[in-house]
Amino acid sequence: MTRILGVVGTVVLCYFVVLQLYMLMLAAIAAAALYKERMLERFGRLDDMLASDISPPVSVIVPAYNEEAGIVESVRSIAMISYPRVEVVVVNDGSKDGTLEKLIGSFKLEPVPLPYRANLETSEVRQVYHTRRPVSITVVDKVNGGRADAINAGINVARYPYVMITDADVLIDGTALVKAMRHIVEDRHRTVAVGGNVRPLNGCVVKYGHIVEAKVPRTWIERWQLLEYVRSFVSARPAWSAMNALPLISGAFGIFLRQAVVEVGGLTSGHMGEDMDLTMRIHRHYRKLGRPYRMVYAPSAVVWTEVPSTRAVLRRQRIRWHRGLMTAVRDFRSSFLNPRHGSIGMIGWPAMVLFEYLAPIIEAAGYVIVPLGLILGGIDPVAALLLLLVALLAGALTSLAALLLDERYGYFNEPMEALKLLTMVFVENLGLRQQTVWWRIRAMIGGKSTQAWGDMQRRGVGNLGRKQSAA
Repeated sequence: MTRILGVVGTVVLCYFVVLQLYMLMLAAIAAAALYKERMLERFGRLDDMLASDISPPVSVIVPAYNEEAGIVESVRSIAMISYPRVEVVVVNDGSKDGTLEKLIGSFKLEPVPLPYRANLETSEVRQVYHTRRPVSITVVDKVNGGRADAINAGINVARYPYVMITDADVLIDGTALVKAMRHIVEDRHRTVAVGGNVRPLNGCVVKYGHIVEAKVPRTWIERWQLLEYVRSFVSARPAWSAMNALPLISGAFGIFLRQAVVEVGGLTSGHMGEDMDLTMRIHRHYRKLGRPYRMVYAPSAVVWTEVPSTRAVLRRQRIRWHRGLMTAVRDFRSSFLNPRHGSIGMIGWPAMVLFEYLAPIIEAAGYVIVPLGLILGGIDPVAALLLLLVALLAGALTSLAALLLDERYGYFNEPMEALKLLTMVFVENLGLRQQTVWWRIRAMIGGKSTQAWGDMQRRGVGNLGRKQSAA
């Protein structure tokens, strides 16, 4: 028994060393990819795109359910983005609050008999509204069917060949769309999807639908999520993108070729990880057909979203996320280490399975097995301490590298803001990380599951900053 504990404990410690070294390797690849991206942006003539007919038109799909608090601010931020041809399609998914009334009153919407192409099956559409204002805003009022169903309804109404999927609680940077669409213009024949950079807006200064000053949130739980987002969107996704192995394009900001989404049957209703599911199904679809394609990440195309500010809401979010990952692992098991699926099968998806899906199981086991092995003498204390220090050091270096890469974009104007975030590198292992491990284990154990919209209990984008003006 002692020997078994020793072997298992050593394997667990080695796993975390490999995990952190893998993340450090991704950060190094991401650094090279980000340098190349900045050079291309510098000489990419984005201003020409804004004035040129070569810019493909885009339909922005905004699913909304009980978003009365921030829906008007969010739509205004989308309407003010810099892009030649864009339409906004808001889908009211049977909201029980005043979401629809807010939209009708704020944008002078009128019911119209717009043709509705039912390319994707959805819940019943009750009415379509449109505004006469210069920026095309369409609102689809439908029976509640969930986020994926609402997005599918928006895609049915969308007029343009590219659709940008986002959320009602995000604020979009004014140049985000043109910076993302640059990747499509550069290689229109192969590019079927572009993901953007998602950042928490909690604590930021918001005026008239735009972030005017980036701030680090006040609470530890919000700061920790900001560090997580920086690690994921700055030090991991650029590397996956460089290898055409993106396993996930975030539902907060993802641009897709409309035809590709329709060909794979749209988003899967009831799936708690519908953005990952859609990304992987598009990968699999193009690999099966043998068509050349690419899905890329645009780090300078930024949207800002509200993250949970309480442990209760964060717990529900993480359980929902991990259940979505569990479903995806089951559905795409044929992609794991499958050379016929290319880089996503050999790199991107195995990383999700080994270092995201299995991580909470192995970490939770480690919290029990390693101490027992040390107590019973099955694990050499010196070797265990050395492996632990290597893992912690590699993890800290990964976080520091992500923060350093993030600084190149200059989001924080004050040194103290960056210092506040830097402290999280050393604080996150003192309880916050362990709590999320338990939540993810809780997701695997089972319990009450829902296919409904996630209850974020949002305060609204106009109430998150420190010096907000009235909407």
